[in-house]
This record gives sequence, structure tokens and C-alpha cells, in this order.
Amino acid sequence: MEKTLTLELKFKASDGKSKNLTLRNPSEGLTAAEIQPAMATIVGLDVFSIEGVNPYSAVDSARYIEKTITEIL
Repeated sequence: MEKTLTLELKFKASDGKSKNLTLRNPSEGLTAAEIQPAMATIVGLDVFSIEGVNPYSAVDSARYIEKTITEIL
């Protein structure tokens, strides 16, 4: 059995769509108080632009995703 943990940071793009930034093997137990400022820093950098759209223009949410793979055969 193999377990993996990722941290998914969700942002709103300047065109209103959602954009995710996924981090593999994050520190466990991070709180909103720790994640929020990091996400705000990414937004504040304002260095990302894809065809005139900033994919990280506003903080939306964050969540841990735990995946378990169990081999059967």
C-alpha cells in the first residue's frame, strides 16, 4: 500500500477561472494562518501572466489531498 499527500492551493485567475497549484510531500498539519500568507505572497508577486491573464490573482482555498494505492495483483 502506497500513500501520498499533496497540498492543493486554489487561486482565482484574473479572468474569473480557477487555477490550482499542487505541492507534493508538504509538511503536514499546516494551518490556515500559515498557508494564507504564503498564498497572499504568490498573489502579491504579480509575476505570472499567460496571454494577458494572471492565473494567481486572488486566494481561493487550500486543502490536503491524501491518496492511497493498494495493489491487488
